[in-house]
Amino acid sequence: MNYLIERVAYLKGLMDGLGIDDSTNEGKILINIIDVLDDIVDEIAELHDSRAELDEYVQTIDEDLSNIEDELYGQNSLDEDGDYSGKAQYIEVECPHCHDIVYFTDDIFDIEDELLCPNCNETIYDEEDNNDAD
Repeated sequence: MNYLIERVAYLKGLMDGLGIDDSTNEGKILINIIDVLDDIVDEIAELHDSRAELDEYVQTIDEDLSNIEDELYGQNSLDEDGDYSGKAQYIEVECPHCHDIVYFTDDIFDIEDELLCPNCNETIYDEEDNNDAD
């Protein structure tokens, strides 16, 4: 970017050194061409700065999204057995009422006392009923 700024400055200096002024038609054209080049270089510099700022912003968003994905889906690293350790394990359960197959994460049994079928809203698992059976 600095190279373009230096070249336009060189052209301005060359124009001044050659004594080109706006007293002739050619001088007016050359002065206006150099002014336009100067404006173009300024706009390119602004675009360059804006793009750099946008790149930094996108990088920040990408890192934030990666953190959110890690929170939601867990780390995708292999454990000692070669399985993905951070992913949730799902348990397949058939609803005794509507007979649809539903899936629950394996840790739901630690969190919930009663599991409801998302399709028919009937109880699939009730911890109290299972404790009474013991």
